[in-house]
Amino acid sequence: MKTVNRIANILRASAALLVTAVGILFSADDDESEDRPLGDGSDRFGEHNFRTGRMDSGADPDGWYEEDL
Repeated sequence: MKTVNRIANILRASAALLVTAVGILFSADDDESEDRPLGDGSDRFGEHNFRTGRMDSGADPDGWYEEDL
């Protein structure tokens, strides 16, 4: 009877470990706020605006650009 109880306890512990591991893997949030858009409105190309610290089209009336330095 002790052997059956030990096997049952091992199976319960293994199941709990598996459920915990699967829960951790699938609960990881994928933060999409760091994914910046490409194309119009993107800050990956254009003129560096020193006021905002990002790239833009160079048309910000309050922005500081390289030619302004």
